[in-house]
Amino acid sequence: MSIDAVTLEDGATMGPHGVILPQASIGAGGTVGPASLVMRGEAVPAATYWMGNPVSPWSGPGSPSAT
Repeated sequence: MSIDAVTLEDGATMGPHGVILPQASIGAGGTVGPASLVMRGEAVPAATYWMGNPVSPWSGPGSPSAT
């Protein structure tokens, strides 16, 4: 087991039942969808929407980038 910091910048959001592992980060305004897994050391860029297990960029119907 490992204990380390995670970074959530201003306006970053994490969906319900999501998991963020040590040393990972979500940039300012970044969003991780529900039931998603941010892997150890991974960085979600600012103002993007990611989801999945493990997370990847998402641009499906209803996503902010699909409009």
